[in-house]
Amino acid sequence: MKEKVIYKKRIFVELVRLHHNFLHTKRNKQKEGNQIYIFEETPELLEDLKMLEKKK
Repeated sequence: MKEKVIYKKRIFVELVRLHHNFLHTKRNKQKEGNQIYIFEETPELLEDLKMLEKKK
C-alpha cells in the first residue's frame, strides 16, 4: 500500500470530510510543533487533491 503525505491541516480536514482512508499522523521533523498526515494513496485521493488545488 502506498502512502500519501499531507502537510497542510486544511487539506487534511477536506480529505477526511471526503471520506478518504486516513492512516495516522507523525511529527514534522523540519517544522517543530507541526504534524504531517498520512493517507492511503488511491486514484480517488489524487483526483480530490487536484480538485482541492484548483479550488484554492
